[in-house]
Amino acid sequence: MSTTDTSPVWKRVAWGLALVTVIFVGDRVMAAGLNAAMMGTGNRYAVIYRGEAPGGVLLLGNSRGVNTFHQPTIEEAIDRPVFNASFNGTSTQFAEVILRDYVERNPTPRLVVLEVTGLAAGVNQLQNFFPFGSESARLDAYLNEAVSPTVATARRLFHLYNYNGEMLFRSLAAAGATDQGEINRYTISPGLIASTRRETPEPLRSNPENLAALQEIVAFCEANDIELRLVIGPYLPIYRERIPAYDEWVASVREAAGGMRVWDYSLAIDDETAFADRVHMNYRGARQLTPILVADGLFDLDSAAPA
Repeated sequence: MSTTDTSPVWKRVAWGLALVTVIFVGDRVMAAGLNAAMMGTGNRYAVIYRGEAPGGVLLLGNSRGVNTFHQPTIEEAIDRPVFNASFNGTSTQFAEVILRDYVERNPTPRLVVLEVTGLAAGVNQLQNFFPFGSESARLDAYLNEAVSPTVATARRLFHLYNYNGEMLFRSLAAAGATDQGEINRYTISPGLIASTRRETPEPLRSNPENLAALQEIVAFCEANDIELRLVIGPYLPIYRERIPAYDEWVASVREAAGGMRVWDYSLAIDDETAFADRVHMNYRGARQLTPILVADGLFDLDSAAPA
């Protein structure tokens, strides 16, 4: 009675298992190396998750937070530690996660300043923050809930997938340099100014998830004895003046925040060369705005004005 030799089959299985193991281990090893490299940079979120951010004043927001608040200028003006944790495209939900993680890992800030136009933001930029999911269970859970099930599964199975975004390259390019001074350095074009005069902007909106996050931020700051200021940064004036139902939107933000004052600087800067585009200032604009914020007492402690 003859038998079939199955050794070639088992060899193929063994080679297949070995290949899977190499891929799996290689993925983990390379991802760990990228994580170590990124966490050693001056990236603002690496600093937060290393526990090296200061107390003092914490600035939160989206790209308008980046370009409204120039950290070096503000820190020099108020002579207190300032840290800007804003980033392009981020939402109020994201700001809540970062605030909680910041307080857990770093000295508790005395004052949080939140630029509130992130209330309309969604999840378009979240891939940039995948690398930091390994540093925070809270952030990781938020990311996995916000993205599609397919993406969440890919993040868990292939750790290198988490580094497929611009944040890694921006961080490594800057190496040990801080990113706290990042801000637009260009000026809005005459063509964009001209087209703005002919167009009607979309109304400002707030999605329910972000409004709920705003309420959580208010409650968290109250529970932790942190002063909170809600701010709207400047817009190009001819754009801001055309935003439909603007005052109603501001009132809705104030109501969601329990009647807290909204410090509205949307028309504070009328110099068109202080803007990079319709909704973002540049370095020149931030330098013009900072003395106004300081004079108004925005960064003072125990000076919240009534709504």
